[in-house]
Amino acid sequence: MWVDRLVEDLLRQHPGPHVVNDAKTPSGHVPVGHLRGVLMHDCIVRALRDAGAAAEFLYGFDDYDPMDDQPPALPHYEPYMGMPFSNIPSPDGRAASYGHYYAEEFAAVFTQLGAHPRIYRTSEMYRAGQFDEAIRRALDQVAVIREIYREVTHSKRIDDGWWPVQVLCERCGRIGTTNVVRWDGCEVEYVCAPDKVAWARGCGYHGRRSPFGGGAKLLYRVEWPAKWAVLHVTVEGAGKDHMTRGGTHDVAEALSTRVFGRPAPYAFAYEFLLYGGKKMSTSRAVGATAAEIVTVLRPELARFLIVRPLPRRQVEFDPGGDTIPNLYDEYDRAAAAYFGEIENGDLARTFYFSKVDDEPSRCYRPRFVKVAQLAQMPQVDLERAVARDKGAPLTEADRRELALRVADARRWLATYAPEHYKFEIQARLPEAAASLSPAQRRYLARVADAMRARSWTGEELHAHLHALKEEVGLSPREAFGAIYKAFLGTDSGPQAGWMLAALDPAFVLERLAQAARDAVGQRPGAP
Repeated sequence: MWVDRLVEDLLRQHPGPHVVNDAKTPSGHVPVGHLRGVLMHDCIVRALRDAGAAAEFLYGFDDYDPMDDQPPALPHYEPYMGMPFSNIPSPDGRAASYGHYYAEEFAAVFTQLGAHPRIYRTSEMYRAGQFDEAIRRALDQVAVIREIYREVTHSKRIDDGWWPVQVLCERCGRIGTTNVVRWDGCEVEYVCAPDKVAWARGCGYHGRRSPFGGGAKLLYRVEWPAKWAVLHVTVEGAGKDHMTRGGTHDVAEALSTRVFGRPAPYAFAYEFLLYGGKKMSTSRAVGATAAEIVTVLRPELARFLIVRPLPRRQVEFDPGGDTIPNLYDEYDRAAAAYFGEIENGDLARTFYFSKVDDEPSRCYRPRFVKVAQLAQMPQVDLERAVARDKGAPLTEADRRELALRVADARRWLATYAPEHYKFEIQARLPEAAASLSPAQRRYLARVADAMRARSWTGEELHAHLHALKEEVGLSPREAFGAIYKAFLGTDSGPQAGWMLAALDPAFVLERLAQAARDAVGQRPGAP
């Protein structure tokens, strides 16, 4: 699996101890795509510890960044544009700040998914003076940093008036609108420019202040390697947009070596997780949120979705269609590999890294689609039907697993399931049964005979239904359509054999007898 290969390569270069870091600016509801970063880093930490290497996992919220995009759902927040997220009021009026509110929401999600990093906030680091030495270096070596920017990015905008810090304006509290004028070794002179950026308007204040203790912050490309130095980071991946030639990571790597005096951490790039063909965006509220995904998928399955693809493989997530049933099927194959029921080393390791906190139990795992079908049949004893499918009584572990699947199935049916997965067993013979042809009624009579003759599993009965249709001379659509019309009042439905085997036998026989009669001129359900 990709985790094992990456960690083997890492340990060849650096035996440890390791500090694995990831971070996010809490600018809004965090999209599900950002779970990819935190969970990939979590897997690396697990693999390092399994290999005997000491490893610490850090996750940072860059909440001293300025608000630079108007939140669509918060139009009244326009006056806060340009201020640090840590200094903006929380949308709910209860959290410590805007940054805290969205950070806590995201942290609650990845904690549910079994990731337990030590969380830090850059606002607290700046105010505590942890970046003071890095800020001093950046200001003292501004000429070197300008040269690195020009060499790596080939930007013509980096002139002798460009500085690598943003000063917190003492008058208006904005940090995204200030320009440094000069640095004297103790204080910075700055202007809060009204026209520096298009998304915020500075107040025009011209002043001097210490850049330390939260008085200023480093620009992102400088802050990144500064964090590596301050936190002693040895491993940190990033999305491919940061890892392009001449991009953010190349600048940070050069700055780490030439300004902060340490090699850049072991790096890896990963692709985006797309929603509806688009990269997810926090501030623009594009795509499903991380919080939403755990209302649709149980934690193990959500983690499996994120962990299974190769880092450089783009992932398209759309909870509609067959995405969730197919994901469950693959998860079950991975469980079978993990417990030695099939041979597939990569799937076994994927299941291992999909574990949340506790060791998973070996248990019977009925197909998700079948559970979703059962959940729509109130006439069915769920546990008895699944035990019949298993061929043995359910264990306590089986029952726990079934309960989780039922909960997932009901959520899916209520939200993203396509209409063809939804049905309702009709209490009376549906009106649609009146349109059955003589051949279809003969077919249903043969099905009733088979049901009286013996007890069937769903798979056995479904195979027998196929054989009967050949004997009667019906197409699959005609044969199974007859069953669906008799029980659902529709032309299509779930796997017919499995549905009939799950229902009460007496109910099935009575309904088949009603539908098999020559119903012309009779009202549906008449004796």
